[in-house]
Amino acid sequence: MKYAIVVNSWRAGFVWGVREDGNFRYDYAVRPPRPESDRANSPSIIFYDRRGNVVIPGAQSIIKPRRGVFALVVAINNDAIMLSAESCAPDVPELPGGGIEQGETLDEATRREWAEEVGIAFDVRGPFQRFQHVRGFYADDRDEFWIYDQTFRLYHFLGPVKIGQKWRNPEGGMAGWEAIASLPALLINRAHWCAIPTLLSSQAEPTR
Repeated sequence: MKYAIVVNSWRAGFVWGVREDGNFRYDYAVRPPRPESDRANSPSIIFYDRRGNVVIPGAQSIIKPRRGVFALVVAINNDAIMLSAESCAPDVPELPGGGIEQGETLDEATRREWAEEVGIAFDVRGPFQRFQHVRGFYADDRDEFWIYDQTFRLYHFLGPVKIGQKWRNPEGGMAGWEAIASLPALLINRAHWCAIPTLLSSQAEPTR
C-alpha cells in the first residue's frame, strides 16, 4: 500500500509533496550558493532544533556523534501512525525512538524506546522499508549539539487503534495515534518529517 501526503510548505530546508497520478513526489528546496568568503567562515554542518530553527554552536558548546533509531508504526486499516511528544516539547510530535545504547541492536533499541515513549505492546509486523540520514541536531533539553546518524524503520501495527486518543507515556510525555491526513498540519520534529513521506510512499517490502 502507498500513502501520499500533500504539504504546501515547510520551514527552513523546505520539504513538500504533491500528488501526481496517485504517486508521491518530494522535493528539497536548494538555497542559492553563498559567497566563497562566507562559506569559509561557516560550519560544515548546520544544526537544527526539533522545530526546524538553525542553532549555531558556541565556542564552549558540546558537539558529539550519536546514533538513533525510530519507528514509523502505521495502523494500515485506520490510516494512522503513532506519534509521541517529550514533556519538554509537548507541541512537537515525533516518531517513537531515540539514542542507541552501547551494545544494543536496532531491534532492541526500537523496543526499549517504544516501551519508554509509547507504553503499549509493540504488536507489529516488520520492519519493512528504512530511511537513514545524518543531520546536525541541537538537543535543547540537554544543550548539546549532535552529529546524529538516524535510522527510521517502517512497521505495520496489528492491534486495534483509536485515532485521536492520547495518553501519558512512562517518561512523562504524551503518545497517541494520528490520522495520516492530519500530519501536514502538525509541527512534527523536522528531522522526522524528512523520513515520514518517503517511508509512507514506499512499497511495503521486508528489508533483508
